[in-house]
Amino acid sequence: MLGLYVPSRGPKDQRNVAKRAFQESVIESLPRLLAAFPGMPVIVAGDLNVIERGHQPPHKVFGGWEYAFYDSFSAAGLTDAFRHLHPDEVAHSWFGRSGNGFRFDHLFVSTPHAERVLACDYDQEAHEAGLTDHAVMTLRLGLPSTSGERGEVTAKRAG
Repeated sequence: MLGLYVPSRGPKDQRNVAKRAFQESVIESLPRLLAAFPGMPVIVAGDLNVIERGHQPPHKVFGGWEYAFYDSFSAAGLTDAFRHLHPDEVAHSWFGRSGNGFRFDHLFVSTPHAERVLACDYDQEAHEAGLTDHAVMTLRLGLPSTSGERGEVTAKRAG
């Protein structure tokens, strides 16, 4: 499991420079990460500070290079676990000062293991309690145990 936080803050004139450089490093590293664990489930989770193409509502502030970063996970062999289970659901993990919602937080699973995703959801309870400014993401992944029985792994990612 790899946890990521894509930078989105800093001096305005350098913000996108740092974000883009970090994203390029991640894009370059994803295939190596998957290759290091052949046949094993790989999970990449975090606050990516990008949204998917077709996000609802649309936000014009994102550039093509940011959408390409989101797309790079699929190109590397990872599946958006939430979108896999909820292809048409509108969900948000962070809300701006104006109340606009963004799905910034993502959980990706190695594509060969996507069919083992049992649940992937956003839990707003910690956000609503003021403990974080992000929703908590949860993932339940069914895994075979060594005895042939089905086991489960549960992961949580908080903002």
